[in-house]
This record gives sequence, structure tokens and C-alpha cells, in this order.
Amino acid sequence: MRKSYFIIIIIVVIGLIATGMYYFFYKNAILTDPNNPPQPFSFNPFSRGGETNTSVPKYASSTEVVKTNTQNDTPVKMPKLRQLSSTPVGGMSASTTMIRSLTLASTTYEATIVRFIDRGTGHIYQANDINLGINKITNTTLPKIYESYWNKNSNTLILRYLKENTDKITNFYAEIRSVGSSTASTTNISEIKGKYLSSDIKEIAVSPAGDKIFTWNIENDNGNGYISSFDEKNKVKIVDSPLTQVNIAWPEASTVTFTTKGNSQTAGYAYSANTKTGEIKKLLGGVPGLSVKLSADAKKLLYSIGGEKLSMGVLNIKDGSSKAMIFSTLADKCIWSTLRKNELYCSVPTEIPTAAYPEDWYKGTLSFVDQIWHIDTDTGEVHLLANLLTLSNQLIDAQELSLDSKENFLYFMNKRNLSLWSLDLNQ
Repeated sequence: MRKSYFIIIIIVVIGLIATGMYYFFYKNAILTDPNNPPQPFSFNPFSRGGETNTSVPKYASSTEVVKTNTQNDTPVKMPKLRQLSSTPVGGMSASTTMIRSLTLASTTYEATIVRFIDRGTGHIYQANDINLGINKITNTTLPKIYESYWNKNSNTLILRYLKENTDKITNFYAEIRSVGSSTASTTNISEIKGKYLSSDIKEIAVSPAGDKIFTWNIENDNGNGYISSFDEKNKVKIVDSPLTQVNIAWPEASTVTFTTKGNSQTAGYAYSANTKTGEIKKLLGGVPGLSVKLSADAKKLLYSIGGEKLSMGVLNIKDGSSKAMIFSTLADKCIWSTLRKNELYCSVPTEIPTAAYPEDWYKGTLSFVDQIWHIDTDTGEVHLLANLLTLSNQLIDAQELSLDSKENFLYFMNKRNLSLWSLDLNQ
């Protein structure tokens, strides 16, 4: 009898030990998996609104978003700051589209598609916010592409490159022609077809609708501003000016801007022109090292003042009043929101050394280490969105800021090496 009790006790002890080992090694491994840490409680004082991401699981990190891979419907962790290209990029474009799951035919996903062109080869690549894959979509070799301007659908663009063994700029109209189907996860190689554009084009800006371009052409030592389709058809002159060295933009449907190129020793001037009437107005003048960005409703002008240091302000176009910004950077390192027209995103240096601004930065004599900030120009509120050094462990001097149409992502190039990055604004 005692022997039977002894055997039963041994069996119970072994069972308890096995159960304990199961919970310790298996259950605990799930709960403490470094790739799936528990999500801490967080308070977000800056709510951007928009759709709620319902695909974030219980254990998603505060710096990661988990989305569903449309190829096999498995979770894919998306970083807050993502490097899209490690090699120099000659421009990019982002658009939003609906794609269908490959495993669930009745399921579609809204995806942000990013296309960018490799500066060295001219090959075009595609990424999305659903998975971490980078796909090559063209293999037509077009070396030394240093600028590109894209239409709203990211299937037509203008390429700018230096003609071989010369310093002459070549402007090329290109169409991406698909030779097969493509999704966010599988992309077939397409071809590029197009034609050469006028060599008189020195500057290009794309309309807010992404269907037309504004060009600054140098003709008979004069600056002429034209509006046309991407292939230069239906060209109409709206500006005739003695200015030849200008920066141009098309921030609002009926308004284009042209600004003298900034120099610390020279007074700069900024003008707007009505795209329908050609009426020209001076926005700001007599400012050394001037750099500007007009808001998407053409009601406010962000400007930076150069010299040995940098300062910034916002001008109210209607009443001519202005107010200083709480921090300093170049207006070229900022972008206005198109959804909330009083708001800005800026790449702001952590330190601004004494130099000749803005030309020392343009020439690459100095570089910045940036943070990304959001600014409400009505209330004066500012929010730090990203410390780029902390997130990337790299020195990033952000330039060429752009947003996708729904403003879920901020894209920029690192001026130090021309690599392309995206910042998830919902994290």
C-alpha cells in the first residue's frame, strides 16, 4: 500500500515539474519575445486624426506598426523610420492605391506606394508600407539622373541629367509602360519610353494636382515661365522676367512662385504669378539669403533669412504681418501640409554653426544633424516627431521633404549621401 502511495506521489511531482517547465520555457518565451515586446501605456498629445490602424496587435512596440503582408497575410513589422535606399536617389514619388490580397480574394488593402529612381543607373524601384520588400520595376539604364519630377500616378516623369562629357542639362520625358501585372508584393519589369524636351528648361515644378508642370526657361538671356503638360504640349507663357537664376514652386492651383537664388551677401526677392492671368505680385523682398515656401492655400509664406546665422518667420499674405518661428532652419528643409494648411513639417538642425547661409549648405561646405518637427503656425504649437540620429544611428541632414496624399508618411533624402528615407507619421 505504501509503495502505491509513493508511486502516486512521484507521478504527481513529475507532472507538476513538467507543467512548471512548460510555463517557464514556452509561455514565458512568448510573453518576453524581444521581437514582440508588450506595448507600454502611452499618451499622445498630438493626434493627427485620420483612420485608426486596426492591424496593430496587442504586443506591437511603440516604434513599430505591424501590417499584414498581402502575399501570405502574415504580420510584418514596419519601423517608424525606414531607409528605402542606401544608394543615391535622383527623386521619388508616393501615391495611395488599393491592392488585393493574394490569399484572400475578397480582401483589399490601402497601400502607400513609393517609387524612386537610382541616381547612378536610372533604374526605378518600388516600395510600399505593407511589407519591407524593395522591387525593381524598370531596368532601362539612364546614368547620372540627378532630378526627377513625377505625375500624380507615378507612371510619368521628367528626368534631368547631364549629357555625357558635358555640363549641359538634358530634359527627358519618360513613361513607365507596364509589360505585366503588378501588386505591392510582386512587380514585373516595365519599360521606359519617352522623348527629349526643350534644352531651354532650367527649373521645373509640378502642379498640386500632379497633372501639369511649370517650367522656367532661359530664352535670349531672359527668364520665361511656362505651364504645360508633362510632355510640353499645350505650352502657355505666363511669366516674362529679366531674372534667370530662380527657384520655382507650384504650391496652390492658381499660384506659382519664383524666388531669386539665396546668397548671404545679396538681397533676395520672392514673387507669385497667377496661373490663369499671369498677374505678378511681390511677396517679400530685400532679405539676404532668402528661401521661401508658400502654403498650400497661398495664404502664408514661410521664409528663412541667411547670413552668418539662420532665422525664420511666417508672413501673412493678406495683411502683411509676420511672426518669428521658435526654431531656425532653411525654408528649403520644410514642407507645408496640404490637408491642414496652417501646419508645417521641418527638418531642424540640432546645432547651427556660424557660416555663410544658405550657400555654404547648398555647396556642402557644412552639413546638419536633424530632427523632424511639426509646427502649427496658427497656435504656435510645436511637436518633436523624430530624433533622426536616435532612430537611425546615422547622421542625417534631411532635404527634399515630401508627403504622400494622405500624409501618413514624410519622405526625405539625406543630403550627406542622397539616400532615401520614410518617416511614419502615425507612430
